[in-house]
Amino acid sequence: MSSKAGLGARGRRTRFRAVTALSALAGAVVGVVVATLAAPALQDRMMPWILGRGLGLATYLDIVALALVGTWFRHPWRWRRPVLHPAVLLRLHVALAVAAVILVAGHVVVFALDRYAGVGWVGTLIPGRATYRPLAVGLGTLGLYVGAAVGISAGAAGRFAGSHWLAIHRLALGGVALAWLHSVLAGSDTAALRPMYAITGAALLAMVGTRLAAQRNDTNGPEPNHGGGDPDTAPQWPRA
Repeated sequence: MSSKAGLGARGRRTRFRAVTALSALAGAVVGVVVATLAAPALQDRMMPWILGRGLGLATYLDIVALALVGTWFRHPWRWRRPVLHPAVLLRLHVALAVAAVILVAGHVVVFALDRYAGVGWVGTLIPGRATYRPLAVGLGTLGLYVGAAVGISAGAAGRFAGSHWLAIHRLALGGVALAWLHSVLAGSDTAALRPMYAITGAALLAMVGTRLAAQRNDTNGPEPNHGGGDPDTAPQWPRA
């Protein structure tokens, strides 16, 4: 019996890793395609920029999806409209988070190594030190640090951070706002991508706004918890 349980756990871990890898690959492909279509011309020296911008766009879309899923996870309407099981939502949230780490790492490394981009390692790690649009790149750096703090707090949830992890995790929406500003202000192709930024920004505002309004009005509803149900039976973070 224990051997069957062990095989089942290994199978779940394998599926989780496969879904995460496929999510990152799909995001990268979509981002590169969008950046390629938006670029006015393709020249050899601009290929690193195209790749970096594509990874950046993929990261942005992944972060938006991550924030939407995370906000919905604790949204009072979720109990009235149970679209997905809490465990499924949690695994989707984790998969998107892992994909974001992979994509943002590629985005940062490509631009840090590309001399044409005017960013470099110093501009990547220290806000305001980039040659290219220092304010816009600096906002991205701040968003990177906020995202790292949020990710570390999430990894500590249920282990040794007690209830403090949630306070740090709530900074995630600030990180998403920084990512939105960074993507809009840093991209030379922003004019072509305005509809995407408008739609994704509106979706985030709508999700957060309805959640806050519902929490104020629905004072008699069930208290949300991280697992979406009884804390004793709440699903834990999947271990990859």
